[in-house]
Amino acid sequence: MQSRLDRRVWIAILVLCAIGAAAAARRIVAIVTTPSTTASDLARLDQHFRAKAGMTLLHIVPSLLFVCLVPLQFVGSLRIRHPQLHRWSGLVIMFLGVVLGLSALWLSAHPVGGLAEETATLFFGCFFLFCLGKAWWHIRSKRVELHREWVTRMTAIALGVATTRPIMGVFFATSRLTGLTPEQFFGPAMWLGLVSTYLAGEAWINYTRAN
Repeated sequence: MQSRLDRRVWIAILVLCAIGAAAAARRIVAIVTTPSTTASDLARLDQHFRAKAGMTLLHIVPSLLFVCLVPLQFVGSLRIRHPQLHRWSGLVIMFLGVVLGLSALWLSAHPVGGLAEETATLFFGCFFLFCLGKAWWHIRSKRVELHREWVTRMTAIALGVATTRPIMGVFFATSRLTGLTPEQFFGPAMWLGLVSTYLAGEAWINYTRAN
């Protein structure tokens, strides 16, 4: 049963990393290509991020690299057989985390979803950087188990952004029925995605701590 649960957690991590990578890649393409002339919600969102292209790219390029590298930190065989690679990839992930965390806080000043999205981004952005700092502190102090727990929290928060994408997709798909615009549903979607994924990460920490 534990092996089956481990497999499901791995699948969830990989799926969320794939969603995050796809969302980041799509945003990069939307920024660097010719703007669409349509008046759709997606076109308006692309224009919103294109207006601050520099900081947006500074956030999403490290985010793309982060979700591509972070699964490696949870591969036990890699950690045991290639500790130097595990250590160096961890340092790269920490650096990427600082960049994407700080840029997320800057971008939260003018969010699509108003105050609700701003509070979600500020709270979890600060918490993400706090978890990163705790993970760094514990590994420097050779507290490996505590390091693992804080890395898990940090990863859960980062992947929470990926969780918001299917939630936003549902809102987009039902917008004709609900009448909700991205400005209205981005905030609730951010809170739902970030909180649910963080709680799942915390549950996994407690489960592995007990076993």
